[in-house]
Amino acid sequence: MTTLTKNNPPAATKRILCCIAISIICMLQTGCNEDKDKKQQIPPAPVSITKAELKDTPYYLQAIGTVKPIETITVRSRVTGYLSKVFIKNGEYVKAGQQLFTMDPSPYEASIRQLKAELASDNTKYEQAKRDYNRYRDLVRRKVVSEENFEQKRLDMNTASDAIAVTQAKLNDANNDLNYCFIKSPIDGLAGYINPTAGNLIEENKDQLVVINKISPIAVNFYLPQIYLPEVQKYASNSTLEVIAITEGLSEPETGKLTFIDNNVDMNTGTIWMQATFENKDRMLWPGNYVNIRLNLYREDAIHVPMQATCTGPNGKFVWVMNQNSTVDMRPVTVQRRSGKVDIITAGLKDQETIITDGQLRLFPGAPVVVMNPHTVETAKDDGNGE
Repeated sequence: MTTLTKNNPPAATKRILCCIAISIICMLQTGCNEDKDKKQQIPPAPVSITKAELKDTPYYLQAIGTVKPIETITVRSRVTGYLSKVFIKNGEYVKAGQQLFTMDPSPYEASIRQLKAELASDNTKYEQAKRDYNRYRDLVRRKVVSEENFEQKRLDMNTASDAIAVTQAKLNDANNDLNYCFIKSPIDGLAGYINPTAGNLIEENKDQLVVINKISPIAVNFYLPQIYLPEVQKYASNSTLEVIAITEGLSEPETGKLTFIDNNVDMNTGTIWMQATFENKDRMLWPGNYVNIRLNLYREDAIHVPMQATCTGPNGKFVWVMNQNSTVDMRPVTVQRRSGKVDIITAGLKDQETIITDGQLRLFPGAPVVVMNPHTVETAKDDGNGE
């Protein structure tokens, strides 16, 4: 009789174990072949493509600006009287020196006539006092009159001379008041709403007649975080920086220049005030409007791609690049900034490489793709609006 031990299994048991092992190997091989076949049977993913483009690109800082008149004049009367005539309309564009209003000049004309008469009388009194002084000067030399009488005549002559000076000063003031009755515009600009109408009593230096804003050229105030100040100072020291103002509803932006950087940082907001000046010849920038500001610091060559081509993964930004064999690869990129609907790429892509703009959800490295509308390739365009 044969004795069985753990170290010597029977032949039947060995055959059973061998069969099981062979079955497992066959199953694994069959599964691998099925996975391989299944992978080969994945249909190409439909995608849209575009070309990455290398362009001359401005590097700029963005802010929200407020349009402000370069000059604002509040017109008031310098004399008290009745408003006689109004020569302009509400909202009219006026020129420097243009007649705006006329105050009733008749009281000041009467005052001038009176003062002229007083001046003539003062001149007559002075001439008489001068003759008396000259006569007494001869008499005092001959000891005919006393020194006291002579000094009195000298005093009378000087008093008459002073009276002429006082009356002449009053006459000059009256002439000025008469000139102030004819109110002219001190600047070129846009008139606002005219408050009073003809016939109203106007008090000098108090009642506001109209406000005139100089809008060509015009200023735009904006604020930037203080972290950008060294960079702005660096490039502003070498040249005048270009500033772009983008207004909603206008197809073309306005171009101006940076003209002012404040000398201190706002401690409450950590921002610094800057101002740009625009020619505004077409008067498209309007006082009080909010505009998008782009402060151009310098220009460089950079890759432009549509923003929908840029994806975000665990390791950062990337795009899908299509190869010549109609498969795709995942390409990490460095996005400097977004300009409107365009991403500015500074690393990771080359000019004219084909990238995927739509259909990324079905992609994986090496995935086959088919291009929708293959004869139409979109190009990335910067709409200039900023984000």
